[in-house]
Amino acid sequence: MSDVVERLIDTRNTLVDLFVQREHEITAVLAGLVSGEPVILVGPPGTAKTKLIDTLAKMINARYFYYLLTRFTEPDELLGPLDIQALREGVYRRITANRLPEAEIVFLDEIFKASSAVRNLLLDIILNKRYLNGTEYKKLPMLTLYTASNEISTDAEDMAFYDRLTIRVFVKNVGSDKWKELIIKGAKITFGFDGSTQPLMTVEDVRKLQDMARKRAWDATADRVIVDKYLEALGELKNKGIELSDRRKIKVLLVAGALSLLYGEDKVRLEDIADALKFTAIHDEDDLKKVEETIIKTKLTSLYEQIQKLQAMEMELRSLYEQIKNKAERTETDFKVLRKTMVKVYTEVKKMDRKDPRLKEYVDRVLALLEEVKMFLRKLIIEMGGEDIM
Repeated sequence: MSDVVERLIDTRNTLVDLFVQREHEITAVLAGLVSGEPVILVGPPGTAKTKLIDTLAKMINARYFYYLLTRFTEPDELLGPLDIQALREGVYRRITANRLPEAEIVFLDEIFKASSAVRNLLLDIILNKRYLNGTEYKKLPMLTLYTASNEISTDAEDMAFYDRLTIRVFVKNVGSDKWKELIIKGAKITFGFDGSTQPLMTVEDVRKLQDMARKRAWDATADRVIVDKYLEALGELKNKGIELSDRRKIKVLLVAGALSLLYGEDKVRLEDIADALKFTAIHDEDDLKKVEETIIKTKLTSLYEQIQKLQAMEMELRSLYEQIKNKAERTETDFKVLRKTMVKVYTEVKKMDRKDPRLKEYVDRVLALLEEVKMFLRKLIIEMGGEDIM
């Protein structure tokens, strides 16, 4: 493993340690950085979207530009005002100091509130990483563009723009079982005791990684197993009502190349295609289940049996839990059956590699449910007049 890949993995591990229940989001954000593809974070306010990108920019010592967009935002606010002195001399030029054209990491908040003028400007910036300064196009040093929104726009005019946001991730509030950890780690970051300002990578490192990701994506097109399985998955997704644009079909390979680096692999594997589809094939949050079903059905990951098992256990436990929770009167038998099922699920989860980054999101969902059931059982014991033995 090369030094630059080790630094990338260290960066991911540091971010995972800093932010609670944000492994999926961190993987998406870093995949965007390494692939050079734009990312949109969709979720309610106060879910650390801005802080995550701000911290990442510091960790690679990048020039950073953040802007909160409104329908009144003008292009000059992003690109910089006109140079009046130059204009008097007949030269049309912008003053770009501390604006988007000089940034290496760009984060535009409330992206769907932007005016049509700003959206049109951003289409070319996203697609070609350039902007028009006077009479000539200038290449941007931008590594990638991050955006955020509280919800997805339903306006037809935004669909072309949304399609260009290659990586999509839906952010939720931290679960109640992690509130204590959230308060401690959140205070650590907020009050400046996190050490996150120490760079772990450089901008040059990122550019090297982007070159490596493109090379891996190209190499993957010569792998017959990868291509055949990917085509099978695309066909299955189409059957489920999810059809990717031609542009997005190609971008999936680039994101997979980035993910293979992020996981310290030597080339793109089927698992990388599967993970890339989770970030790129979804239009909204409801699509994620269809993508996961496709991954399992087409055996796009070697972990599909374990994933299936985790999903089946989660479904069994949740069904029983909801059934007992909604009963008007609960009995000791209900307690014993639910507790027995909970213990069985926990025993099976303990046998799995709970640190495997590809399994972790599925394991975490089951563990969160187990914690919820455990709290309910404690309440049930008290209702029945017993002692808390959980």
